[in-house]
Amino acid sequence: MYHKAFNIIFILISVCFCSCSTGPEPINYGKDQCEQCRMTIMDNKFGAEIITIKGKIYKFDAAECMVRYLNQGKINYSEVDKFLVIDASKPGQFTDARKAYYLISEKLLSPMGAGLSAYETLNDAETFRDKYTGVLTHWEGILERLQPKTQ
Repeated sequence: MYHKAFNIIFILISVCFCSCSTGPEPINYGKDQCEQCRMTIMDNKFGAEIITIKGKIYKFDAAECMVRYLNQGKINYSEVDKFLVIDASKPGQFTDARKAYYLISEKLLSPMGAGLSAYETLNDAETFRDKYTGVLTHWEGILERLQPKTQ
């Protein structure tokens, strides 16, 4: 009797934990819409997602839209499980936004015009910087750079 009850409880707990966590959802380029600017997400070298603790997914056409969404208070940092960005050197592939390296370059145009691209490795970021010129930064640098202007 106790063995059967234990198994049922174990299964219920497992289902609860599995249903609460979620991975990224591939961006459907040409169809999905950016949560921030409402543009259709088109370029597979760019894009981002926020996945909340509850498993809700918000899609963005560029890292700058995701950061602006966060900086404008449209979602609380404490509600977020994952911030993901597309690695520009690996189109369509997500990487952890908080660990990514970012290139800001006027010669590498991003969908929203900030010239911001993301990379999983420093080596890839440096390769693109050598090709396009620009400045390398990190997650905190992007959050700060894209803070709303105060009057």
